[in-house]
Amino acid sequence: MENALNSRIKNDCLGNETDKEYNNTLNDQTMDIVRHKLERFQTIILKDIQKHVNDFVDEVMQELRQQQMQSQEFSNFAQHQQKTGIWTNRQMGTIAAAATTNTNKGNTTVDHKNKEQHIQETINNAGNIIRHLPDKIFTMRESYLTAFFKIGLDTFRTSFAKIQYVLLVWLLQHVFVFGIYYACHLWASWREILQPQSFANKLWSCTCLTLYALSQFLFLIIACFLNFKLGLPFGSGIVLQLESIRLLMKMHAFVRTNIPRVLHGKVKTDDELTQYSIAFPPFNCYLYFLFAPTLVYRDFYPRASRIRWKFAITHLMEVVAIAFLYCYIYECYIVPNFSDFGKHSFNISFITVKLFASLMPFTMLLLTGFYMILHAWHNFTAELLRFGDRMFYKDWWTASNYDTYYRKWNVIVHDWLYEYIYKDFYIYIFNGSKLLSSLVVFWISALFHDIPLCFSLHLFFPAVCIFMGLLGVLLVFITRLAPKNFGNFALWFSLIVGNGALMVAYCTEYYARFNCPKLIENWWDHLLPHMWYCYHNNNNNNNNNKI
Repeated sequence: MENALNSRIKNDCLGNETDKEYNNTLNDQTMDIVRHKLERFQTIILKDIQKHVNDFVDEVMQELRQQQMQSQEFSNFAQHQQKTGIWTNRQMGTIAAAATTNTNKGNTTVDHKNKEQHIQETINNAGNIIRHLPDKIFTMRESYLTAFFKIGLDTFRTSFAKIQYVLLVWLLQHVFVFGIYYACHLWASWREILQPQSFANKLWSCTCLTLYALSQFLFLIIACFLNFKLGLPFGSGIVLQLESIRLLMKMHAFVRTNIPRVLHGKVKTDDELTQYSIAFPPFNCYLYFLFAPTLVYRDFYPRASRIRWKFAITHLMEVVAIAFLYCYIYECYIVPNFSDFGKHSFNISFITVKLFASLMPFTMLLLTGFYMILHAWHNFTAELLRFGDRMFYKDWWTASNYDTYYRKWNVIVHDWLYEYIYKDFYIYIFNGSKLLSSLVVFWISALFHDIPLCFSLHLFFPAVCIFMGLLGVLLVFITRLAPKNFGNFALWFSLIVGNGALMVAYCTEYYARFNCPKLIENWWDHLLPHMWYCYHNNNNNNNNNKI
C-alpha cells in the first residue's frame, strides 16, 4: 500500500515536470512567433519610414536644384514665380478641413488600438482626404527652350564683340597684300630694263628684298599691336591673328615661287624646271590663290565642275555648331573651375587635380577644333571655289610616331613648311643637314602657334613654344624607337595629357592675370607668368597668417 502510494506520487511529479516542459516549449514557440511578427512589423515600419524620408529628401533636393538652375542658368524664369509653382503653371489648393478632422479622430484612438489597426485606419483616412485640384495661372516668363538655347549665346556674343573692327583691318590688310603683287611686278619690270649682272641691278634687287622682309615683319607686328590697341576679346582677336598669319604665308608662297622664275627665266613645276620665256602670272591667279584652301602657290589648280550648295551649307552649319560647343564648354567647365584661380592658395596637388579633371573636355576641344577647321571650314571654302584637291589631312589617328603625326595632322601647313622653309634651309643654309633644317621648322611652327594664343589672350606665356619646340622634338626621336602598336597608344596618351596640360596652363594664367595682378618694377617682370606671382604671394600671406 505504501509502495503503491509512493509510486503514484512519483508519477504525479513526473507528469508535472512533463507539463512544465511542454508549457515551456509552447511559450518558446509563442515567443518566437511574436518575435517574428514584431520583426516583420518593424521591417515594414522601417521601410515605410525610409521611403517617406527618401521621398522627402528627393523633393527637397529637386526643389534646390530647380531654384539653383532658375537663378543661375535660366534667370528669365525667375520673374513673377510663385513659391509653389516653380516649373508648373498651376497652383495646389489647401487640404479640406474634413481631412484634418478625420486625421485628428484617428489620432485620438491610438491609445485604444494596437499599431497595426492604427496604421490601417490611417491609410483608410488618407483615402478619404479630398484635395483641391490645381488651378491654371498665368505669369510673365520665357519658354523652356528659349532660356535653354541662351547657354553659350552670351559667350559667343562677348567673344566676337568688335568684330567690325576686325573686318575693317582685314580689308586694309588685303590692300597691302594686293600691293605685294604689284611691287613684285614692278621689281621684275625694272630688272629687265637694267643691265644683267650690273651693280645697279644687284642694288635694286637687294633693296627690294630688304623692303619685302621689313614689310612682312611690320605686317605681323601691326596686327599684334592692333589686338592690344583695340582691346579685342578672344574670339575676335584669334580671328585677326590667324588671318594675318594666313595672309603672311600666302604672300611668302607667291613671292618665293615667282622670284626664281624672274631670276632664272624658268618656271617651277612639280616635276622639273622647264626653260621658256616667262611672263609674270596674271592677277586673277594671285587672287584665287589668296582665298583657296592651300598655302602652296600654283598658277592653276584642279577645279570641280560645279558647286554643291547643300554640301557647302552643311559644313558651314557644322562650323557654327562647333563654335557654340566651344562657348558651352567655356561657360559650363572653364569658368566654374578656373575663374577663382589666384584668389586662394594652391600647390602642385591642386594643379594635378585640375589637370586630370580637364582631360576629357580639353580633348573634346582638340578633336572638334580639328574637325571644325581642317574638315568643315576648308571643305566649305573649297566647295565655294570649286577647289579640287581636298587632301587637307590624312589618317593621323593611326600614326605610331610623332614624325608621321606631324606630316598627317595638317597637310596644308606641312606642305608650306616643307616647300618654303625646310627646302631653303636644307639647300642654301645648312648644306644638306636634315636635323638642323627640321629643328628650324619645329621652332618656326611653335612660334607661329604661340603668337595667336598669346596676343588673343593678352598675355605673355610661351607654353606652346616650350611644348612644341622642345618636348615635341624629343617625342619625335623617342616614338621612332617604339613598336607600332605601343607607339600609337603612346601618341594618343601624350596628346591627351599634353593638350590638357597646355589648356590648364593657359586657363590658370589667364585668370591669374585678373585675380592677382603682379607689380611691374622691371622689364623682366613682364616676362614672368602671373601664376608664379600668385604662388609666391599666396605662400607669403599664409606664412604671415601663421605668424
